[in-house]
Amino acid sequence: METNTKIGCMAGCLVSVGVFIGVVFLFSLIIAVAFRGCAEMQADSQDAIALAPQDANQFKKVWLSGDGEEDAAHVLKIRISGVMSSKIDRPVFGTIDDTSAPTALRKIKAAIDDESIDGLYLEIDTPGGGVTMADELHDAILRFRQSHEGRFVFVHMGDLCCSGGYYTAAGADWIMARPTSLTGSIGVIMSTFNIAELARKIGVTDVTIASGENKDMLNPLKPVKPEHIKILEEPVKQLYERFVRIVAEGRNLPVEVVRQLADGRVFTADDALKHKLVDSIGHEDEALEQVKKLADGDVCIYGYRKKNGFMSILENSLLFESSDGLIKKTRAALIEEDAPRAEYRLR
Repeated sequence: METNTKIGCMAGCLVSVGVFIGVVFLFSLIIAVAFRGCAEMQADSQDAIALAPQDANQFKKVWLSGDGEEDAAHVLKIRISGVMSSKIDRPVFGTIDDTSAPTALRKIKAAIDDESIDGLYLEIDTPGGGVTMADELHDAILRFRQSHEGRFVFVHMGDLCCSGGYYTAAGADWIMARPTSLTGSIGVIMSTFNIAELARKIGVTDVTIASGENKDMLNPLKPVKPEHIKILEEPVKQLYERFVRIVAEGRNLPVEVVRQLADGRVFTADDALKHKLVDSIGHEDEALEQVKKLADGDVCIYGYRKKNGFMSILENSLLFESSDGLIKKTRAALIEEDAPRAEYRLR
């Protein structure tokens, strides 16, 4: 009987400890959500891809390769992959290195103020994406180069470095394609879908209250009006001209030469080299040798990793995704994702 009593007491203690830990964790989560909510209320008026003031200190510098000699140039390696948008797909517990465009942008902006960084080594593998994200990345690259004398940016292409990806790369000092890279696709695309005829056949009626006849442009449930197409052609044209100018300035080519290449076509590495859209072709070893030439000496390659504390893990975990992500993502799927927008993207 005494043994059973001891076992019962021990089990009761363990249960009590477990309940206490659970309560503390839940309380911490509630506090974290509250702080996050306050921060989001303050940031609602800011652009989704703007750099928060604390971002310069959110990364830690980690060694990746190189001899590490004191006189070696410190080069920050950043990878950009996937469709370029302002959204970040969070891993369940924040343990996967994020290669999204917004995170790359934050890293480049952090590197501008990091005086220990002498150059950037960008690995770009993307079909492109939003025009603003591409422009933000390109601007950040230029500002990094201009921030200190001798700083440089090197780009190594992956399978794809097209449209917005090439727009970004155009700001670099040197662009190297891999032998199998595809690049180019210089141009702008704005697309949506129209199911007006289908809706008519199945008896679906659209009811939209708009303040003007052009407010309801490209409504998928109404026939497309030629005058609406004409209106939208103008911003597409202006964004196209900006793309052409960016490439011409970055590659030191006449605008008319770039315009002849900027019909949306995709180039192989050899063709891109022939048209001076890239500076060389090579694999990892050749890329490292070129980085050394740009640095005028030995280099030590570093990466940025996000500093992970308890709150950081919570913020990037599935818990937060489940607390506010479902509503936001559902709304985005219904409204934002289907909204026509101009993109520097390979179709």
